[in-house]
Amino acid sequence: MYNYKNKNIGIIGLGVTGRSAINFFSNYSRKIIGWDDSKTIRSNIVKGNIEILDLNIVKNLKLIDLLFISPGIKPNHKIIKLAKINNINIVGDIDIFWQKEEKNKNRFIFVTGSNGKSTVTSLIHHLLISAKINSIIGGNIGVPVLSLNSKKKPNIYVIEASSFQLNSAKKIKPNISVLTNISPDHIDWHGNYKNYINAKENLFINQDEGDLAIINIDSEECFKLYKRINKRLIKPKIIKISLNKKLRNTIYVDGEKVYDNINNKNIFIGKIRDLSSLLGKHNIENIVIAIAAAIHEGVTHEQIKKFLPSFKGLSHRLELIYKDSNIEFINDSKSTNLVSSKVALKCFKNIIWIAGGIRKKDELSYLNDSISSVKAAYFIGESAGEFVRYFRNSFYCENAMDIKCALIEAINYSKKLKGHSTILFSPACASYDQFKNYEERGKIFVEEVNKYKN
Repeated sequence: MYNYKNKNIGIIGLGVTGRSAINFFSNYSRKIIGWDDSKTIRSNIVKGNIEILDLNIVKNLKLIDLLFISPGIKPNHKIIKLAKINNINIVGDIDIFWQKEEKNKNRFIFVTGSNGKSTVTSLIHHLLISAKINSIIGGNIGVPVLSLNSKKKPNIYVIEASSFQLNSAKKIKPNISVLTNISPDHIDWHGNYKNYINAKENLFINQDEGDLAIINIDSEECFKLYKRINKRLIKPKIIKISLNKKLRNTIYVDGEKVYDNINNKNIFIGKIRDLSSLLGKHNIENIVIAIAAAIHEGVTHEQIKKFLPSFKGLSHRLELIYKDSNIEFINDSKSTNLVSSKVALKCFKNIIWIAGGIRKKDELSYLNDSISSVKAAYFIGESAGEFVRYFRNSFYCENAMDIKCALIEAINYSKKLKGHSTILFSPACASYDQFKNYEERGKIFVEEVNKYKN
């Protein structure tokens, strides 16, 4: 395991996770040296526990015994390459976190996937705490793992893990690992699709027969990963999740009814519409996955029926902002790729679609079978022109430049439609051309909708 006590620690990336690492290592290490490529971020670091030195310079790098990399730092960064050449151990936050907390007899549920991981993480945590089981949520969803701490022991840590975090993970051994799906995402960061998939697979590499893996096999790459794990001599117990195939020894859905068939008992839990108000087929997958994990940790069927309906979903994920007799507004700003927007487009009728931003390396033709309910679209940001050129023969569309203009035009267009219409803000793109992140993008959309509402 990593020896960081009384050592010199280097930290690259001084954002939220980097600052949590500074606070953590200051309790154990002899010296902390930090670097961030952003001068602004470096200038905002409070000195005292850390010395700022350019770790791109080899003589500075050789001062450290261990290099901590924040999740946003690309694996081809010069400092990482130099650390490998100089045989300096490289570590990320979830390995250090697991090493620290595992010895205290805590349990760990790690959730990853291209889409749905935040919802699944939150659903599992909601069911556990509602059932009065000690649960702490964190990771990519909110509080960095090195900032998580509780006086109650033991706990179940429910951690959302991004591909960035998993890329450097070598030590973690979750009691439960969850894979919601895999589709092309963050390819620029990882270099290629294979590297992205390999990062996700790191979640399972140390699991053995005492652990559990929950994998949605309806995703092609997830099914391939399941087969690789299942061939191992030492492997975890696996629960396969599918809405497309009839499986045994799992949680499954038959029509609208959810059954627990784990250990082949076939127990009726409830109807989907009674268990949750979340929209979309993807959320049925999320619910089933969360139920499987919660049951494994001791949540009863009665508790699931009682507590699951009180989970109202997360902001910016198919979030209903306002609805009246003529129109409804849906904030799906978390949709940063075509896969998630495809799900959204299948959830509604009479859609006026607002989308655009920084396109990822996916083909717009992927949406061809999902746009039959789109009556008009207003595209924004860097990719607006590309969207218009591709879809102009499928429905009415315009380059609206920004959210405010798009929303005004969408409201005006809705007056031409018969019946109830849905203004769906599901960008299918990254947000960084016009916004800091998808949260800021969604917040601006909600603010503009509230102006209309008021």
